[in-house]
Amino acid sequence: MKECDMEGLLVRFYNGETTADESARIESWINQSADHRKIAEQVYYLCFASDALKARQQIDAEAALKRVRSRIWTERWRRGFRRLERVAAVLLLPLVLLSGWLLIHFGGEFNTMVEIRSTTGMVSCVTLPDNTRVWLNSDSYLRYPARFDKERRVTLFGEGYFDVAKDPDHKFVVEARSLEIEVYGTEFNVEAYDDCIRTTLVSGRVGVKYDDQFHHRQLVRMMPNQQAIYNARTGFMYLNGADITCNTSWKDGCIVLNNTSLEDALRVIGNKYNVQFRIANNSLRGNKFTGTFSNQSLDVIFRYFNISSNIRFRQIDQPQDDRDATAGRTLFEVY
Repeated sequence: MKECDMEGLLVRFYNGETTADESARIESWINQSADHRKIAEQVYYLCFASDALKARQQIDAEAALKRVRSRIWTERWRRGFRRLERVAAVLLLPLVLLSGWLLIHFGGEFNTMVEIRSTTGMVSCVTLPDNTRVWLNSDSYLRYPARFDKERRVTLFGEGYFDVAKDPDHKFVVEARSLEIEVYGTEFNVEAYDDCIRTTLVSGRVGVKYDDQFHHRQLVRMMPNQQAIYNARTGFMYLNGADITCNTSWKDGCIVLNNTSLEDALRVIGNKYNVQFRIANNSLRGNKFTGTFSNQSLDVIFRYFNISSNIRFRQIDQPQDDRDATAGRTLFEVY
């Protein structure tokens, strides 16, 4: 076999492309002499160098470098995360203890506030965290903490009837606009739709704090069957006897009038039906009324007043500059 043919066969041999017979022939040829072995070695190194060159040409050096860097950063991140896990395990117990201490000493600062609203024409009842029961008249709302702390303090807008759970160690305070009513266990009614705030005491004792006309804080103590009427605009407080049934029957869905003046009757009706009235004929103010309404519509009540005293009602548009805390209520003129 010619030497050039053998070199070609050697190339195929080292590339793994020869048959079994060709491989046997090559091995026999290599073993024939030292020259043949030397030629075979030269061909082998040439084939190796050629393969290395091809591999180098096919390699994307930049991409390979990025892959190496990525593996380095991944390994660093894993080592850092393992160290962080060890630190977290060491700090877990102190953090738990610190959280418990903060909750005990400052938990009140993160107390959630709850707000209950009563829709128009409806009466709602809610039980507070201390088991105090509160009835809310139409279009009223009550705001209180989900958990009482040193004192039991709530905020009322509109009208509410309170049956306060007795707790001598924790006073119960109702904020109604600029008024504060302090109690420990009693039943009372608060009406605070506008600047004229009425507190009616059913049982027990309460203290009413208010700012007088000189902006000095004052305190008046009430006895059962009394009503305190406070005008937040003028600072004047009036303490009168009260008809408990007339002032609290709304919580049972009724309107009870017992020789009640027209102004007071219209106020009670307005609170229940979320309307307001303007008396155009001052001669009607001396009229008094007795009667009970439960589920009657507003039109039926108007008809009762018309039949009994020839009083008429008409709905009018309310000027924008005439609105106060009862803004949004339908306005009726009484004549």
